[in-house]
Amino acid sequence: MKKVILAGNAVTAEILKAYLDSDDRYQVVGAVVDDDFLQSGTVADLHCVGMSGLADRFPAGSVSVVMAMGYNDLNRVRASMFDRLKVAGYAIETYVHRDARVHTRHPLGEGAIILPGAVVEPHVRVGANTSVWCNVTLAHHSQVGEHCWIASGSVISGKAQVSRNTFVGVNATIVNELVVGEFCVIGAGALITKNTKANSVHLARSAEEWRYTADEYVKFFGV
Repeated sequence: MKKVILAGNAVTAEILKAYLDSDDRYQVVGAVVDDDFLQSGTVADLHCVGMSGLADRFPAGSVSVVMAMGYNDLNRVRASMFDRLKVAGYAIETYVHRDARVHTRHPLGEGAIILPGAVVEPHVRVGANTSVWCNVTLAHHSQVGEHCWIASGSVISGKAQVSRNTFVGVNATIVNELVVGEFCVIGAGALITKNTKANSVHLARSAEEWRYTADEYVKFFGV
């Protein structure tokens, strides 16, 4: 049984802890967050330490880390934690739920999360620190870059590419062979039928580009 700690102590960490607690491959022994967030956690019965005390409580080599943070600031917050943990010498666990179906022979990116009901078809590539939620389909030869969040029910069609730090909302569909630019926001239920520019927002069912950039959208509306 592998000992892991969660990077995060809020809603995403609660969800992943529930999955891990039911998985006999893992034992969750703690959590880590930036020091400023130590008092704001919501995960019960889990010893949480700040980054400043991590090495003393959970030395590198004694545990692996499961990235259990959300998609704040277009996944930049999670990416920052991922990078700092790597520099500090921690192994980041790639977690595939037993009820996910992964058929690609390409190695999944370090720290990727693949949750139940997700289907990763042959020849798919998934980047580091990318979260693929329940019932997602990553179709053949598609690519999802690093630090992305693919929400439940989304379909990334064959040979489509989703670039780094992009958020894809619930039940969105990316049509085959398209390229979604980096740092994009794809809204729930959006149907993407054209390539998208980097840092753009596509919310409506027609998925026409919004007048806001993705960074502006995050600042004013949150993601």
